[in-house]
Amino acid sequence: MQSTPNTDAPHSGHESLLADLAAFSTALRLEQIPPEVLHQAKLTIIDTVACMAAGIKDDGAAALIEAETRRSRIPEASVIGLERHVDMQAAIRINGYLGDIFELNDLTSGHAGIAIVSTALAVAEALDRSGRDLLEAIVSGIEVTSRVYSAYYPHMKSYEETGITPPGIPSTIGAAATAARLFRFDETRTAHAMEIAAALAGWCPAEVIFGQGGQVKPMLFGAWPGSVAVQGALYAQAGMDGPGQLLESRIGLYATLAHRFDVQVVTEPGRWYLAHPRRKLHACCGYIHSALDAVVALRAHGVDVCGAAAIEVSMPQYIIPGVSKAGLPRTPTEARFHAEYCLALAMSGVDAITPEHSSLCHRYLPAMESLMARIRIVADASLSHYHQSVVRGLDADGRELFRQKVLAPKGSPDNPMTDADVRDKFRTLAAPCISSERIAWFLEQIDALEQAQDCDWIIRSFR
Repeated sequence: MQSTPNTDAPHSGHESLLADLAAFSTALRLEQIPPEVLHQAKLTIIDTVACMAAGIKDDGAAALIEAETRRSRIPEASVIGLERHVDMQAAIRINGYLGDIFELNDLTSGHAGIAIVSTALAVAEALDRSGRDLLEAIVSGIEVTSRVYSAYYPHMKSYEETGITPPGIPSTIGAAATAARLFRFDETRTAHAMEIAAALAGWCPAEVIFGQGGQVKPMLFGAWPGSVAVQGALYAQAGMDGPGQLLESRIGLYATLAHRFDVQVVTEPGRWYLAHPRRKLHACCGYIHSALDAVVALRAHGVDVCGAAAIEVSMPQYIIPGVSKAGLPRTPTEARFHAEYCLALAMSGVDAITPEHSSLCHRYLPAMESLMARIRIVADASLSHYHQSVVRGLDADGRELFRQKVLAPKGSPDNPMTDADVRDKFRTLAAPCISSERIAWFLEQIDALEQAQDCDWIIRSFR
């Protein structure tokens, strides 16, 4: 059932969709979570913490850390790579920022992992919660985020129409559910925390993601949503409430962002989005991964990709304004969202985009410019999801030399990263920070997380 967002009538037995989500979140217990979902929650922690570890060495994080640590006076939670404690919201902002710098954090329902894990780790440490509490909060938050996001994403308006990217607001609502679980709120107070957080959420402007976003960009998907979520929980704890029908109102979120939305996605029981996660192999925007995998596959089959006079890359229309760029990337942030630059790297022999390809893009660009000039990105009406692309090589007369279609890039539900892939990613990104023995210990502890009495060691392992 699809519903247009122009009705004031409630859509379920509760007074609002946020109330439905609060009921789901509050009732969730570890014993009700399917084993595969619980397993994927643990892998999400591993994957997200690995991304945080990668950000420790980035020069761009220094200003944020300086600003946050200068003002934080309450030693509640740990920051990855730092000795001192900060207040829980500062910890969320720093850890969330570090984990988003290199665009390696997951794509599950936008970027749910970075917001939910950052929030859960800081709040669980501040409130002295157990591993069981942490897992319940993470599953709850990712599932809530996924329901909010998936109800409208297939029907969303273009970025040019709204100027808003999808992950920020749904992740704020999901992170509020996570915080409410760890605060041990009842259903009503959980709903209020989500209402308030949704009302205060940043609008996640497309210009920051796909335009000249600058160094603030890594705040938007996890750091800011998690911080606002905790503020919403604190206000709810004090007795405040918020706009209950913020999602479905005719002047609400879905009316703003989408042509329509699917109520059943929000309210239907028994659906587990975390059972089918989306993770990242390449350290760049997920909209580019399908085309990157197509180029890598062509090279693996012995095709001389660089020998083509032109490379035509077909993508869904809605993603092209975000990632196809006319000029050269001027900053590391721009490099991570620059399809022509990333595709030129793949053409030149790179199998996976790494953090260095953006942080040191000025070193790679001179060798990439001629390849970038041959890449032409075009819209294909038959392609509807960012996981779909077609790469064609053309000769000087426009005749097709080769073609590769990819409908499921590595890390997508139909071509998932294996457990070993996720653990290897963790080892690679964590290796500059901690010893191989510590890495092995960490992975063993996460496997048994539901038995842990506390969660403080997860971030502190990287000191």
